[in-house]
Amino acid sequence: MKKTISIITSLFLLMTFAAKAEFGVGVSGALHMLEADGTETARDSGERNTGSHSEDVQVPELFIETIADNGLAFGVSYVPTRDVGSKSRSDTNSEGDTGSYKADAELDNVFQIYTDIPMGDMGVYLKLGIQHVTLVTLESLNSGSTYPDEDLMGYTAGLGYKADLPVSNTYYKAEVTYTDFDTYEKTSNGNKVVADLDAVTARLSIGYNF
Repeated sequence: MKKTISIITSLFLLMTFAAKAEFGVGVSGALHMLEADGTETARDSGERNTGSHSEDVQVPELFIETIADNGLAFGVSYVPTRDVGSKSRSDTNSEGDTGSYKADAELDNVFQIYTDIPMGDMGVYLKLGIQHVTLVTLESLNSGSTYPDEDLMGYTAGLGYKADLPVSNTYYKAEVTYTDFDTYEKTSNGNKVVADLDAVTARLSIGYNF
């Protein structure tokens, strides 16, 4: 429900801004370099198992934006699913029993509201954005714990370059951004997990003005 309200609000703002601007729509190819760090604390022993995982993911994105005469843009982008990757380990207890732990997750419905702020007349812009994602947990843990999905917010900043293409009414954007997501923190069967996720993204976009 909150995501639906955010989408409706964003589209309303875009349409309001568009009264004095032009629309741009397009597609992006993005390389997301994800970094995840997590800790699970056992309910009985208090033992802390920590780990980190890096994953490079290439995904397409769709976007729509309004662009003012001075180049200032407000937009919305959307990615259906973005895989976070998985990591496994095996632990052996004092009795010699070995258990397998597999942490796996994906980000669903990655939705971003952003603004491109021109920095001079050379095509360079500052990008600021807010992202909403649903962290879907797909873990398989020997401890028996399963952790619920969670809606998270991410905060994005970066730099980009925009220029026109030879074909009429078309343009491209190239940018690099950093996104810091909220901390995921949940308890299941007395076990507690805390995870942090961030991403560095290189993105090339092709758009059409109308």
